[in-house]
Amino acid sequence: MEQKEDDGSLAFLKIPRDENNRSFNCDETTQSKIVNTTFWVTDFLEEVPTRFSKAKGVKGQTLVRIKPHRDSPETDAKKFFTGSADILYVLKKIKELNAFPRRVTLRGNGNRYWFE
Repeated sequence: MEQKEDDGSLAFLKIPRDENNRSFNCDETTQSKIVNTTFWVTDFLEEVPTRFSKAKGVKGQTLVRIKPHRDSPETDAKKFFTGSADILYVLKKIKELNAFPRRVTLRGNGNRYWFE
């Protein structure tokens, strides 16, 4: 295997992600903008503190990372916050089954959101 010359970039170093301090470095959207659309859920973080969670007196919201297609590049990834217990339940089950990424459709009615 041919070794590439160090070009000075971070990509060259191939530093792994810090699993103890995770975040999603991508554009943010809202649930209301993606209701009734289908996309791929790739990961999620629980209890992320937000101004909304503080106002409601809860530890935090769930941050969900999505892509439009399974093979979409990382630059197409987006994230959204949700307080939906229904969505968190499904995300935890997908994680238990080690089944990410997973294609879902986001549905909503009033302030209630869920995956189909």
